[in-house]
Amino acid sequence: MRAGAHTDYGSLTILLPQPGSRGLQIVTPGGEWAEVPPVPGAFVINIGDLMARWTNDRWVSTVHRVVNPPAQQGGKDRRQSMAFFHQPNWDAEIAVLDACLSEGEAPKYEPVRSGPYLMGKFKATTK
Repeated sequence: MRAGAHTDYGSLTILLPQPGSRGLQIVTPGGEWAEVPPVPGAFVINIGDLMARWTNDRWVSTVHRVVNPPAQQGGKDRRQSMAFFHQPNWDAEIAVLDACLSEGEAPKYEPVRSGPYLMGKFKATTK
């Protein structure tokens, strides 16, 4: 009914949740699911997989899901968010930024092209 656990594929996802909406959850650093309540006038920003690649995991993808809360807590209500998914230009090379490498540290990721990387992620979810 909603969306299972996943990370977003691009660099950033910016959400403007509907006031009063419930169900968006993130995984905390301790591995627990935590509710992300909508804050009036505030955005929710998820780091995506490409940002993790750019920053050599200094900034990691946000594992999140959207669940149906219990009926008495709004589970039967419609959930709406306005989402903006930032994806760099198709041919942009995504390589670990020098500023995200400590002296002597090697990149964890090989460079990729933005568009083909995104398409590969999409194809991997439809198998």
